[in-house]
Parts: sequence; structure tokens; C-alpha cells
Amino acid sequence: MAPWNLVGLFCWLRSGAIDLLVISKTRRGAYGSALRRAGACLLLAATNAYAQDNGSAVAAAAPPQPVRVEFTDEIGRKVLVPQPVRRIVSLAPSLTEAIYALGAQDRLVGDTDYCDYPPEALTKPKVGGAINPSLEQIVALRPDIVLATKSLNRRETVVALEHLGIAAYATDPRTVEDILTSTAKLAGVIGVQDSGAALEADLRARLAELKRRVAALPPKRVLFVVWAEPLISVGRDTFIADALRWAGAESVVQSSQSWPQVSLEEVVRLQPDVLVFASTHSETVARDLDALAQLPGWRNLEAARNRRFAVISDAVNRPAPRLISAIEQLARALHPEAFAEPAPPANHRGDAPSPAPKPGHQECAACAR
Repeated sequence: MAPWNLVGLFCWLRSGAIDLLVISKTRRGAYGSALRRAGACLLLAATNAYAQDNGSAVAAAAPPQPVRVEFTDEIGRKVLVPQPVRRIVSLAPSLTEAIYALGAQDRLVGDTDYCDYPPEALTKPKVGGAINPSLEQIVALRPDIVLATKSLNRRETVVALEHLGIAAYATDPRTVEDILTSTAKLAGVIGVQDSGAALEADLRARLAELKRRVAALPPKRVLFVVWAEPLISVGRDTFIADALRWAGAESVVQSSQSWPQVSLEEVVRLQPDVLVFASTHSETVARDLDALAQLPGWRNLEAARNRRFAVISDAVNRPAPRLISAIEQLARALHPEAFAEPAPPANHRGDAPSPAPKPGHQECAACAR
């Protein structure tokens, strides 16, 4: 029975109370009690029926809650990620590059001041630096997920986002292999598994071809120069040292520190075969290297005196898919005899022209990752 019919029946029963006036006083009390009990029951039924119908209408009007899927990020945290992922904020240039390589750039609603590759990333809304991003700006962008990386972002940032109810997924690639698997995992988190599988397959095929060409050749002993003054190189456990190995090279610096400062006297003692530099503009660097070779200490290096320099793309500085192109470039510079066949097209998945670097800022070296 509809609730309004129940209410009407209750009112009709209540009207019968007038008849009680002509009933004896003794019987009036009995009839009155029965009538009141019946009326109360009917009113309660009507109220419940109305509330049930009204609640159904409100429930139908309420928007559905997003489905959340649990992922374990690369530092072991459980992260509940809304699905589908439509709005992404990246807190590292390497992660921004990965999003573009996966073809998910339309979902990228914000990144850092140092996210400069590909050039289109410069047009995205900025949330500040990677080390101290603005939480207010991140919240204002209403992201479904924020991407961070252990080597660059602070854990405090990730925890703060978690407390704000924003899913924060952290990566931690330390080798070339890690970069491939990390990118594939990221593709699954943001819902572009097919693109991730295709990208991973392409990168693995290129690495396999590279290994076929250089694996049997003796590795070149190199000094990878991160900074010339003071002289800073890379430690043995960094992804750049691993990239050197894939290119058929071995760093003469075997420090356990990630970015060790090295004395020039020690490098002179080690006498590397080749000095490796990373830059977007190789022509400018070549002129700088000519001047560098004339400086005290540097001119005691045979590699400097004989101009045995290799200048490769600054893509080598970021643990992103584009790193594979830098490895291929270095391998060709160190082992030209292994590449007698025609070179493949230079523009691979995820590659595009690089913008000019931004030297001189304290955060620049860190944000290269």
C-alpha cells in the first residue's frame, strides 16, 4: 500500500473517535485504546514506507563512489588508486617523460618546474620544485594520483599527500632493467597496460640488439663527468653506471656514493680511455672541452690531450625510457666498429628533441632525475 493511502486510512480511523462519545464510559476506554494502537501502527508503517521511498530517491541521485584498486609501490607502500585514473600530477622529470612515452600526457594535469621534456611538458601547470612542491597547488589540481620517485622526492611529501587522502605512488628504479619494469608497472597503475607492454617490448628489443653488438668487445674505461669544477662523477651502484655497462663501458670511479666528488689527481692516476659528458648541445660542449684540456691537471690526462671525448644526450641523466637512446648513442661513440651496419632511425618511442639545459641552479642536478 502506498504511504499516502496508509495515512488516509489512519485519518479515517481517527474520525471514528466521535462515535466513542455515545458509548458508555467503561467501553469507551477499551475501544479508545484499541483505536489508538491501530492508528499508531498504521502511522509508523506509513512513516517507514515514506522514508524508504525517499531514501531510495536520494541514493539514486548520489554520484557513485570511485572504485579503488590497491597497488604496492616500489618502496613497499600499499596505495589505493581510484580507477579509472583521469588526472595525474608528476613530481619528477623522469616520471613526466615516462607518462609522455606511454601516451598518457592528456591525463597529466601538473608537474614540476624542472619537467622540460618533451617540450610540451613545459606548458603543464607547475606545482613548484621536486623537493618542496606546493601541496596547495597539488590539491587544487584534484589529482587521482600523484607520482613520486624515491631518489628525488622527500618521503614527507608522500606522507603529507597520503594524509590529505590523495593516492601517492612512488618509484625507485636503480638499474636499466629497473627502469623498464618500473615503467611497465606504472602503465598498469594508470590504466594503460597495452601501451606499457608495447613500450617495454620495444626497449627490450633495442637493448638485446645492443648487447649482440658490443657484448664480446672489451669495455672502454671511462670517466663520466657530471660536473667539472668540482669534479663530480657517478658511483658504481647508480643507474648511470649501469647504463655505461650496457654501452660497453666501465667507469673508473668505483665509489659507493651515488654522486662522489673525485680528485683530479686520482683521475690522472687512473687514466681513463675516454671522458664522457652529457649535454643537449654537443657543439658548445666540444668548444668547452678544448678549453678544459688546457687547464692544469686536465692536460695530464691522455684522454684530454688526445681529445678522446664522448658527448651524448643528457637523456642519460634521467631514469626514463629515453635513457635507452643515450645508451645506444654512447655505444656507437665508444665502439664504432660494432655498428658498420646502417643506423636505425634516431626517433624511437618516447623520444623527441630536448630543450636547452638549465645549469647553475642548486636543484638542477637533482631534478635531472
